[in-house]
Amino acid sequence: KKKRDNKLILKESEKMKKKSLFIGCLLIILTTVGACSSKTDEDSNVQSIKTVLKEALTAPNEQLVNALLYPIENLQSGEEVTESTILKSEKELDTLLKDTYEDYFTEYGYEKFTIQTSIPINYSLYADGAGYQIIVKNVEVTKDKENPNRYSFKATLDYTTDEDETKTVVATGRVEFEDGKIASLDINDDGDLLEKMSTEAIIVDP
Repeated sequence: KKKRDNKLILKESEKMKKKSLFIGCLLIILTTVGACSSKTDEDSNVQSIKTVLKEALTAPNEQLVNALLYPIENLQSGEEVTESTILKSEKELDTLLKDTYEDYFTEYGYEKFTIQTSIPINYSLYADGAGYQIIVKNVEVTKDKENPNRYSFKATLDYTTDEDETKTVVATGRVEFEDGKIASLDINDDGDLLEKMSTEAIIVDP
């Protein structure tokens, strides 16, 4: 009977060990999955910022410029500019912007980026008007330590002027996320590149 009791104790002990091992493994798996999920979300946000900045600051975007200047080109070629001409331009511009940026932004964030600050439009339009070519060389993104939905960025831009001078400038700014989408993206400093282009682009043909 004593031997039988010892066997039972050993069996119960082995069961407890297996159970403890199983629980331990389960906890490790759950912790790993959670960490991976958090890392994936973070990486997704960083990738969204990089994609948006590369699209917006690689300028000029010929499709955007063509859509914007379509009514003016019609006027210059002697054609009548009607309401239909303007609506066609607006529709094409709206489609191009939505196809490129809408998936990355909240509704308000998209409106602010494309209409209020008009970042993609301004850089392309003024780069085209001033004869500049801008290439995004690199984008560095840093997550805020206190606010997990806030990021700062530093984009290195190489640009060539209409006189074939190649220069480098750094654009910096901040991004706010909401529910996994960009709620706000602001460029705080671009080394006066946009201002310089806008000044040089204001040329009126005689």
